Amino acid sequence: MARLERRRVAAFCLVGATGLSAWCGVVRTAYASPEPSSGADPNADAQKPPLGRLEVALIGDVEQDPVLFERIRSLFPPQTAVVLRTDDHIDQRAVLLPQRADTVYIWIRVTERTRARVYLALAEGGERARYLFRELRLDAGLDEVGGETLAEVAHSSAQALWLRELQTSRPAVVAALEREVEQPRGAEAKSAGVPTAVAPGSAQDSPESLQTSAAARGEDRSLRLGLGMSETAHTSGAEGWLHEPGGFLTFEYRARLSLRVAVRYLVPTEFDLPPARVHLSGASGEFRGGWLSNDARHMRLRIEAGVGVLLGHARASIIADQPQAHAFAGQEFERVYSLAAAAFEWPLGPAWIAAGVDLRVPLRTTSYEVGGQSGASTSSALCPGGSLELGIGFEPVMR
Repeated sequence: MARLERRRVAAFCLVGATGLSAWCGVVRTAYASPEPSSGADPNADAQKPPLGRLEVALIGDVEQDPVLFERIRSLFPPQTAVVLRTDDHIDQRAVLLPQRADTVYIWIRVTERTRARVYLALAEGGERARYLFRELRLDAGLDEVGGETLAEVAHSSAQALWLRELQTSRPAVVAALEREVEQPRGAEAKSAGVPTAVAPGSAQDSPESLQTSAAARGEDRSLRLGLGMSETAHTSGAEGWLHEPGGFLTFEYRARLSLRVAVRYLVPTEFDLPPARVHLSGASGEFRGGWLSNDARHMRLRIEAGVGVLLGHARASIIADQPQAHAFAGQEFERVYSLAAAAFEWPLGPAWIAAGVDLRVPLRTTSYEVGGQSGASTSSALCPGGSLELGIGFEPVMR
């Protein structure tokens, strides 16, 4: 807007001594001509009200930084409400369709403790919104310097988006969001990268950061391995409760699908079959496929189905002095079963503990008979039970 400049010329008169003669100036008002405009109002910052609300979501490794949110909040004035969101992943719809026009939404995702991706969104009414995307490398990881750098980037980016100083186009943000889940591990960047806006006074990303960001996008943790031990118990008709401690190996794909192989030892047990007592021992093995409700950093529900086999050895001894009773020699049996299971997992850093229930359905039962006696005892056709487990997970990637 051109400034109005007024100039006044004073009026005056000169009178000659020999005669009346006069010359009078005229009072005039002059206006400065408007200067060329760059399309932005120089007083926009003064006209724009201060940011009233900021919602921050910390995702990935940055969740483990207990002071980052407080650092971000300390950079904003008291009249700005800074709220911590509990998102556990970046929701594309939430980023592209922000809800409140008085709120800047920010998602900060850090992976491998050295790569940071920052998304900001601000609604403008209706379906319109403005966005800002930043990507940077933390050379020293999430130490004090890295935390302060992230806080400064969050502050400067939020202010720049709110004051309309910087923004990223919607297609560029969509492309960045798609790479969150679609970029293959170890793939090289095939384009010049997503254009990112840099706030004044903040550190710019190095070319090396932009070129190698694709390799860092293995952040979706496509494959995770786990090892652990468990204790299971099932009821099985005349056999009573069968206890099976053992170990397992798990394979998780994209923190949603899992395969599990388990090997267990059947704790020797006994049950009475008058006039005999039957001693059981053996081992079992299982193969399960499952679905997981969340990633390994949060409590999650696990649902599984699979098959297993119990390889047992039964041996009887006489416990009553009856002429018609006689012991049978040891007998091997093989019991194949299907199973369904559900469990809750609680994370303990890279490890976890879990408690679950499951149901075994043997394809055939085992019958125990005593020669000379009527009737028989059998294993159960449905074997409900439960389990406790302790495991530890890791990613098969050299860091």
